[in-house]
Amino acid sequence: MVKKKKRTELTPYWFNPDISIFYELEFGKKTITQGSRLKVKGARGIFVFHKMVHNSKIDKTWIDCMDESSGEFRSFYVDKIKAILPAKRSRANSE
Repeated sequence: MVKKKKRTELTPYWFNPDISIFYELEFGKKTITQGSRLKVKGARGIFVFHKMVHNSKIDKTWIDCMDESSGEFRSFYVDKIKAILPAKRSRANSE
């Protein structure tokens, strides 16, 4: 029988202690959480929020999002957020 190796669970950016990750963001009176849909200034399309990242060494904060139509990941500065879109609602059957 082969001995199994121990797996260590690594958190994101475990190799860089200067980077902090947050999964919620206050925007005006609303809170942006994972899966929230956003519009961004200067970019076409709708983006899905994943996380906010802050680098304390260079004092920069950005958000990581995924483009809803193409599925590509993009990063934007927090001040580029234009609007939070409401969640999609399914239509109820009228019968």
